[in-house]
Amino acid sequence: MNCASCQYPNADDARFCAQCGSALRQATPAASAAAAKAVSASPSSSNKTALIVLGVIFGILLLFVVGIYTAFHMVASKVRALAGGDQQTSSPLQGADMQQGAQAAGNVIGNVLGTDAKRKSDIGKALNNVAQAGQQIEQHDKASGNTGAPDAQDTQQAMGAVGGLLGALGGSLGGAHRHDPVDFHVLESLLPSSLPGMQRGTPRGESHQAMGIKTSAAGVDFSGSGDSHVNVSIKDATAFSGLAGVAEMANSQQSEQGGNYERNETIGGQNVHEKWDAQAKHGELSLIVAKRYGVDLTGDNVGMDALKNALAQIDLGKLESMKDANPAAQ
Repeated sequence: MNCASCQYPNADDARFCAQCGSALRQATPAASAAAAKAVSASPSSSNKTALIVLGVIFGILLLFVVGIYTAFHMVASKVRALAGGDQQTSSPLQGADMQQGAQAAGNVIGNVLGTDAKRKSDIGKALNNVAQAGQQIEQHDKASGNTGAPDAQDTQQAMGAVGGLLGALGGSLGGAHRHDPVDFHVLESLLPSSLPGMQRGTPRGESHQAMGIKTSAAGVDFSGSGDSHVNVSIKDATAFSGLAGVAEMANSQQSEQGGNYERNETIGGQNVHEKWDAQAKHGELSLIVAKRYGVDLTGDNVGMDALKNALAQIDLGKLESMKDANPAAQ
């Protein structure tokens, strides 16, 4: 912190200048909050957030896959036990049985993701490869009497099988009709140009690619008196369009307590999820357009009308018309 009197550089927590003894002005809470907001909006932080989101999604999907496949494995084992006696109960699924169970699980997962027959088959094959890798490790360990970690060759094969499964899942997240995200400059052009009584910041845009999944996003911040802030963001998450139905179900919660509420309403022909915390004066609006574009608005120390005014400036009809923009090469 530089002294206002002599410009001598002092420590940030210093109260008096070490050179001339003048009192130093400490950063105000509002300035500290603004700095924190600026740091949180930095590209590096955004990149980390995107990677964390991708990791969580893949983790959930992987757990879902394991659960589905385990269920099929248990059912098939019971059927085999009833048909052939107790000796087969403890034996693993083999050959056609394992392939059939893997493909059935692949079809279930593919239906959830809304993908096509080819990618359902890819998921099934990947599941089968994972199961075969697991059985091979078990057989090798029994033959060698190994009770510790698998050997390097088995580990490499297992990792390759899991990588193939993640690739098959990633290739299915976009649903039956795959598209590349639009350029973030297109999304920037749809952001609100102004809000009454607030100053518009510099729009920001970015594109991400991780684990073969591409996304683009644009956002802008507005600030006003009384530490009021509004953030507007538009994301093209076409790579996750297969999960749009799941996301909409997650946004279906409705509740009300005192001045706080969470509900859904129709705005501009779109289903909008609305949240308001009266004590914190914090509001949120979120919606998914054309099963690929996520629109999010958050506000602090502003009324819900300010957020709805900002939403009204976004051309949702144009977003809807961009439903099939940038078809990916098959």
